[in-house]
Amino acid sequence: MALSTRLEALIRSTGLRPGDKLPAERVLAARLGVSRASLREALGGLAQGGRLHTRQGSGHYLQTPPLAAAMAPLAPLMRQNPSYWQDVMEIRRALEAEAAHHAAMRATSGDKARLAAHCAALASAHEAGEPLEDARADAALHLLIAEASHNLVLLQMMRGLFELLQASISHSLEKLYTRPQTFRTLARQHHALTEAIIAGQPDQARRAALLHLDFVAATLRRIEDDEARRLRLSSFPTQQESETP
Repeated sequence: MALSTRLEALIRSTGLRPGDKLPAERVLAARLGVSRASLREALGGLAQGGRLHTRQGSGHYLQTPPLAAAMAPLAPLMRQNPSYWQDVMEIRRALEAEAAHHAAMRATSGDKARLAAHCAALASAHEAGEPLEDARADAALHLLIAEASHNLVLLQMMRGLFELLQASISHSLEKLYTRPQTFRTLARQHHALTEAIIAGQPDQARRAALLHLDFVAATLRRIEDDEARRLRLSSFPTQQESETP
């Protein structure tokens, strides 16, 4: 996983809120097991994306990126009406196809190594039987692809969209990984997408991304339909209940 992604995860785990100061660089470097120079590079990337504000002589402070702030009002709406996930998927389709295309053209050797390692880890981690962790690892792979596109605006938009998606349909996302056939298909699609990027094939990477997202959307719709059907059936009285005087 890219250092900036690991740093983001560490920041989230601390429970810090916008305006709070990050731990000292030496503490962060020790927790992540990296050099101070590597850490500063990752901090600089988050600062450029509006995630951090650096005060000379004072330290690094967490802040809400402009794009994330613009998306924030959507979160309550999506929690109240989970069907809005379809709107998110439409935007993901537009953004991720281009992210994959640009990643195939711009990915560095380091980007490619991280993508290959994470894709392999994603497949093996499924054996642990933790659907929520599978869903999070899936999202992390797509964010790594956005990082490999080397388009900071696109990356920040993707992060905001994944937060919205996770907030609205976390239950359904988990269910994607409880169905063996679905998981096998997802694993093949992730592999094909990663391989196209590593091979430097932009058009093939774009097609692989679209194929994957269309499959995810169709599967989520089936999950929703199945759950709605079960809910309708459960609302009908059983034969025994209907015969009770």
